Amino acid sequence: MGVLLFISCGPAAEDREQMHKRAKIFQDSIAHIIKTSMDEAAIPGPKMAALDTAKSVTPVTTSTVK
Repeated sequence: MGVLLFISCGPAAEDREQMHKRAKIFQDSIAHIIKTSMDEAAIPGPKMAALDTAKSVTPVTTSTVK
């Protein structure tokens, strides 16, 4: 009577390298989708007034803080 015992300490180095490559591609894909969505959201629609950022942003200085 014999007993076989297989113990795994995790994926082999080659498998980990492939996993990291796939994870990087996946993360880059998600980042691209988020950036594209944010860029589209930043474009004013036909019924939205375009903001003049030069006039709408007041820099914070010691004289503007009360």
